[in-house]
Amino acid sequence: MKRSLLLLSLFFLSVSISCNVVNDITGGGDNTDEIVNLYPVLIDGDWGYINKKGAIVIEPTLQNAYEFSNGLARVRDSWQWKYMNKNGEFVIEEDFQDIRSFSEGRAAVRLNGRWGYINTKGEFVVNPRFRESNPYSDGRAFVRSIDYSEYLYIDENGREVESVNMPDDLDDIEENEFKDGRALVRDDDLFGYIDRSGSTVVELKYSEALPFSNKLAAVRVSDRWGYIGSNGEVFISPQFISAGKFGNGLAPARKNSNQFGFIDKTGAFIIPEQFDEVRSFNEERAPVFISGKWTFIDTNGNQITSPKFDEVDPFYNGLARVTIYITVEDEIEEQYGYINKSGQYVWFPTN
Repeated sequence: MKRSLLLLSLFFLSVSISCNVVNDITGGGDNTDEIVNLYPVLIDGDWGYINKKGAIVIEPTLQNAYEFSNGLARVRDSWQWKYMNKNGEFVIEEDFQDIRSFSEGRAAVRLNGRWGYINTKGEFVVNPRFRESNPYSDGRAFVRSIDYSEYLYIDENGREVESVNMPDDLDDIEENEFKDGRALVRDDDLFGYIDRSGSTVVELKYSEALPFSNKLAAVRVSDRWGYIGSNGEVFISPQFISAGKFGNGLAPARKNSNQFGFIDKTGAFIIPEQFDEVRSFNEERAPVFISGKWTFIDTNGNQITSPKFDEVDPFYNGLARVTIYITVEDEIEEQYGYINKSGQYVWFPTN
């Protein structure tokens, strides 16, 4: 569909254009508490933003666009990385080689080959001196030293988090953010957990483990998965062939078959094993894979649409981005759309 026809259709669908912004009264200043209900869309190869009703709020002129966080979105304009506010204004424009989304009022940026952290005003709060960096969570960030020699956690001021009870040599790990006051760590191929002070609170003894979620963490003991509490106490005995992270009080698991269901915090299946593949619940919706396509279920196990998507992202402020593959001249192209929690399109897939 040509852009002109698409924009004309959107005009008749929604005359009013609005942006829903709410503030969490528990948050601090510096825009860290601002939630912006705008969503990136791709139209004829350029990115813009729609609101929750599917109306274009920021015209598609960007090379890349990501979700808003702490009131700002990272975008690429004129082939440069910048941060943009909800009005489409570029509020941080520096000569950064790469940037990450904001988290807890800080964003990792790369300057002259080194990563540091800025605040939402664009000021460096941790000078660029790391080889790799990750988002802040619970006041901590996982980074790699500039000489590649070690991985470590830093605090809000960029100081290394150290403890006499901390593992000697942290290995790289993808899911390194603090959750429920605990971070999953790995050393010599064994997993355990530390607290914010860096102290080991759960011994590094598991061959596989997942981060905490809803106060529980999935760990593998021998050939079965179970769940532990924040200090390592067994909460659900190891009994599952596969297990995932809790969300909305439910976790994906597989016990007696090749298909997945969802358990509650007692280990009982609330949604029976019936899905080929699943992901955790978020905003009371979980992606499930059935007969080669994705859809979402609610916490009662009801599908909100028929399985018809080739890929899905988690729900974010009430909407989920969905992807369909189309064949154009023997090539596969991806088209992106958005559905609401009832499964209705608010933005039909475009590319």
